[in-house]
Amino acid sequence: MTENLTHPFPINGVVFAWAMTPSGKNHEIPLFDIADALNDPELSIWLHLNLTNSQVQRWLKNTPLIPDRVVEMIDEGVTRSRLERIEKLDDCLLMVMNDFHQEFGEKDSDSSLGTLWAILTPRLMISLRNNPLRTTDRLRSDLRGGLLNPCSAIELFHELIDLRAEYLRTLLIRLSETMDDLEEILLKGKELPEHEYLGRIRIQCSRLRRQFSPELIALNRLQKRLPYWFSDEDKYRLNDDLDLLSYLVQEISNLYDRAKVLQDEQAAHVAEFNARNLQVLSVMTVIFLPMTLITGIMGMNMEDLPGLKESFYIVMVLMALAGAAVYLSLKVRKII
Repeated sequence: MTENLTHPFPINGVVFAWAMTPSGKNHEIPLFDIADALNDPELSIWLHLNLTNSQVQRWLKNTPLIPDRVVEMIDEGVTRSRLERIEKLDDCLLMVMNDFHQEFGEKDSDSSLGTLWAILTPRLMISLRNNPLRTTDRLRSDLRGGLLNPCSAIELFHELIDLRAEYLRTLLIRLSETMDDLEEILLKGKELPEHEYLGRIRIQCSRLRRQFSPELIALNRLQKRLPYWFSDEDKYRLNDDLDLLSYLVQEISNLYDRAKVLQDEQAAHVAEFNARNLQVLSVMTVIFLPMTLITGIMGMNMEDLPGLKESFYIVMVLMALAGAAVYLSLKVRKII
């Protein structure tokens, strides 16, 4: 990389910097050596930057390493998934991807989604985020621990995609096991789970599908217009990434449908339970209705009330007329 930086490098906004060589001698770059490393043609580099840092925001607008189109998208707050080729800066690849927020102290938390912007060229990957993201933090940890040893920025890109897919698959497996348990509860007729619990699972699946389905479309489009520096091996790995993402998106849809069926089944169980209770109440009402009617009639004492002497039959006629009127009203409205 021979471009000189036209603006001081944002040391305070760097989250992580990693250098890679074809021979596999990789190392973390000290902050004050990043500017020199960018000008070293022997190194492939990953720069992970904090987009909320004001120095990073100013650097993006002045550096020749980032296309103007990317800066405009970041300023506009574009978060919808996309992967496209930009015919500048050595035919670079622009990526806007969804990633899971890193919830510190909550290892098994179902994290919400954040946006990861990334620029990929044959020798440089620059990633930007507003909040800590799970996949990039995991990738940084694996690089430091020697679990990964990529030889190029392109290989690192594939590792990033694989790690995110791995966490998504783990999340879906956990949701699927939860659904299995809920199905067993319903089949055995045990105490039903809370309706809101199934609703949360369904909403979570809906959000995952809404976020990752556009990325599947973007990968399909990218396959038809790959950068020239993608090797045959890179194309094969991209096909594998596409197949895996297709499977995961389909699994998300299946879980959503299962949650919907369980909600319907739960609603049917609740309706059946309410119907049984209403049947019991109806039977009790029919049993006690004659007793109530008789005691009500026999309890009327009008002989001692002024103006109502010998009016028993009049009251009975009025009661019969009122009952008939209610019956006809219900019949006209087709309630009975």
